[in-house]
Amino acid sequence: MGYQKTVIPTFQTEIYTALSYFPELDSTKIEFRYANIKTSLNARPTVGSLFRRRSKRKYVIRIKPNTRDSVTTIDQVGFNGAVGVLGHELNHVVDYSKRNFWGILGRLFNYGSKKGKRKFEAEIDRMTIQKGLGWQLYDWEDYVLNKSKAKVNYKAYKKTIYYTPKELKKLINQIETNK
Repeated sequence: MGYQKTVIPTFQTEIYTALSYFPELDSTKIEFRYANIKTSLNARPTVGSLFRRRSKRKYVIRIKPNTRDSVTTIDQVGFNGAVGVLGHELNHVVDYSKRNFWGILGRLFNYGSKKGKRKFEAEIDRMTIQKGLGWQLYDWEDYVLNKSKAKVNYKAYKKTIYYTPKELKKLINQIETNK
């Protein structure tokens, strides 16, 4: 799991636990690092690797440090919630790794509208549930929307783009029933 990975020591247990669900990423170069971003986490290919073959790409998962602003960070949520959101970001890496340059560019354009962003994130959430990380993702969303001290506008944004805990619970039960 740790091959080709650069992890943040503070979250190494959560990162390696999430990575254990993704054997297809064993040889994928992924760097987990702190970044001052407007959301909790995000994943992307590095700019320079976009023009490489898929097998040679590098990815970065950026994690917002706890800055006590309006955004929930992974150090504020429990272990399961952290594993769930890391699994969600790792599914972005899986998605990007299956796409050519134009496919990744298409994902970028999807992010240009709320409808496109919602559709993309719903697809990633479904992938996360199918990987067996549904309840962990549920713990993350439940914390962010119902227990965190995040500001109202951040929570409203999250409800617009991502599944709510109620929607996740329904989808988890649906997917588990169909297995």
